[in-house]
Amino acid sequence: MAKLSLAGFKDPVRRPRYLIWSGAALLGLAAFIVVAFCATSTFWFCSSLCHSVQDDAINTYQLGSHSNVQCLSCHEPVNADPLTFTYYKAKAGITGAYQLYTKTNETPLNAESKLALNEKHMGSEQCTQCHSENRDITPSKGILIDHKVHEENEIHCTVCHNRVAHPENDYEMVNKNPRTGEVSPKHANFMSMTACFRCHTLTDEAPPKGKKAPGTCSSCHPADFKLKPSNHNAKDFYPAGHAKLATARVDRATGRPTFEPLSEEESATLAEEKAEDTGEAAPDADDEASNYGGSSPKQHIFEISYVESINYCSTCHVVDKFCADCHGMEMPHPEEFKTKTHPELVKTKLDKCDLCHQVKKTDFLFCNDCHHGSASKWTYDPKVKWTTQHAKAVTTNGVAGCLGKCHEQKFCVDCHTKLKPVPTSHKDAKWLRDKLTVTAYGSKAAVASGKHALAAGTAIDSCEVCHGAGGTGSKFCKGCHGMDMPHPDTFKKNHVSGSKTPKLCANCHTFKELCSDCHHKDAKNGVAWAKQHPKAIAAGGAAQCFEKCHEDKQFCVSCHTKLKAVPASHNAKNWTRDLALKKAAGHSTAYKAQTDSCDYCHGTGGVEAKFCKSCHVLPMPHPADFKDTHKADFAAKKLTRKSCENCHNQFFCDNCHHAGSVANQPWRTYHPNLVKKNGAEPCFKCHKPTFCSYCHVRLIH
Repeated sequence: MAKLSLAGFKDPVRRPRYLIWSGAALLGLAAFIVVAFCATSTFWFCSSLCHSVQDDAINTYQLGSHSNVQCLSCHEPVNADPLTFTYYKAKAGITGAYQLYTKTNETPLNAESKLALNEKHMGSEQCTQCHSENRDITPSKGILIDHKVHEENEIHCTVCHNRVAHPENDYEMVNKNPRTGEVSPKHANFMSMTACFRCHTLTDEAPPKGKKAPGTCSSCHPADFKLKPSNHNAKDFYPAGHAKLATARVDRATGRPTFEPLSEEESATLAEEKAEDTGEAAPDADDEASNYGGSSPKQHIFEISYVESINYCSTCHVVDKFCADCHGMEMPHPEEFKTKTHPELVKTKLDKCDLCHQVKKTDFLFCNDCHHGSASKWTYDPKVKWTTQHAKAVTTNGVAGCLGKCHEQKFCVDCHTKLKPVPTSHKDAKWLRDKLTVTAYGSKAAVASGKHALAAGTAIDSCEVCHGAGGTGSKFCKGCHGMDMPHPDTFKKNHVSGSKTPKLCANCHTFKELCSDCHHKDAKNGVAWAKQHPKAIAAGGAAQCFEKCHEDKQFCVSCHTKLKAVPASHNAKNWTRDLALKKAAGHSTAYKAQTDSCDYCHGTGGVEAKFCKSCHVLPMPHPADFKDTHKADFAAKKLTRKSCENCHNQFFCDNCHHAGSVANQPWRTYHPNLVKKNGAEPCFKCHKPTFCSYCHVRLIH
């Protein structure tokens, strides 16, 4: 390796040459350093190399009033010695080159304006290079600013004027966050009134960060300044608009309310602010800000709250007092307001509720939407008055939700008494009663079908609102039913008294077959028992009727007499007599089968009864010796041919008296042959000899 030799400087011959080349090298190096320092101090170098990927910082600089001021005038220490100046330039260059190469550059640049808050990096000295006491300060119209007071309180210029060289008011950001791909948000503007209230306050309580400063209007605004913000003049500002404004977040770039959701970056910023306020470890300041001045940023960064953490309304109003004086309660409502606090407040401060929610003007729309809608099973229709909807809602949900949460029963009664409303359900034709059936005795009980009974079974508490407590045992129910409802288990055994109060039973049981359907075996629901009982009586007899219900036979007689009911059997052709004499008459057969059945209508005594004797005249059935005695009875005129003909015809006599007679044929057609065969002597056992001449002479003539 070649060694640097100083022999040339010792050699008289070569010394001049060495001195000349050494001087030239030094001059070249000095020229390079001068040119390099000048080149790296230009806007071209900053924008084209170090910050070439941070278009927003470059563009806003060019749009600002400081675009003719070199970057280093503000971003380097004022009047720094050559070594310090060289150190900062070298560090900035190395840091910038590294970030460009590794693509770790900040987007947006200096996102939280830490540089502006760093007294060493961006103190008042940078500003007073130009803005000295010899230059008049010209604040915006309507603003009174005492810069000297701020300086005395160690508030350097960029604590307020953070965007003076990079204004973003009318600029649309273009750089995108490499992590989210979203356009970078604008920087917080410390010149907004909201930003001022990071230090200024209307109360005696100091802000969590910053310095306590007066917040009265006259401190910063002249007497003729219009204090009322333009957003307060909006048509819908009260009541809806002001509430929306009070709950809106503050836009970090303008210091004004915004109703757009927070971005991820803004959420992170507020989280950092909260962490710092609660004493938790917060992220360190950016490296660039930390290294200016060569010491920790906590020694030089002005500690102050974020703009977006300030309550917009607090810039004019002492929020706790102002809101409370008007609203009369904590605003916004705390979490437990719905469940614990507001029911009691409503009783005494309904007018306060009306200020925002206009409950009276809108027919309690706000209250109804929650209490009668989202908080219940009912879908509330804001276009329809609650008084119109509530009937169906109560039918759906029952009154438990009303009485158990908000209202006492008296509330409902007072309203119904005043308005005298009759529920539409009560106007239904089947409201009081409907068809009611009962199955066979001993099985299931009657099933209610009247709609009022069904409603009572579903939600009896709804009925009690108007008709009083006590359920079906209340005075109202008993006043109509006259008995316990529903019937107790012992009712079937003890209800006999119901026969004495048929009208009472008819309140519910509107059809006559109710009793029949239960008491008469094999009865059919809805079919009159009068049409069914003949078959039942024929099958089981009438005794079963008197064993359970009916007192005596007179019950049957009275009914049959009243209805003039003739049993179907009595209409048969052979009921009175069988004309063919082949079998007994129908009534005779029926009498033998059910003797007592005849007694119900025809009286007791059997065949000796007056009814039977008035028709038969003689004892029925005929006594055993009737064949022998009836001739004498005819002779004595106890019997007549007419009385016999009630049951018998001439053929019946012929069959017995005329031997060899032919059934159902007149005797005169075949007796001549018998007389020729047997002679006339057998005839004279009954007839006198002259009997024949009466007939033969009459027929000849």
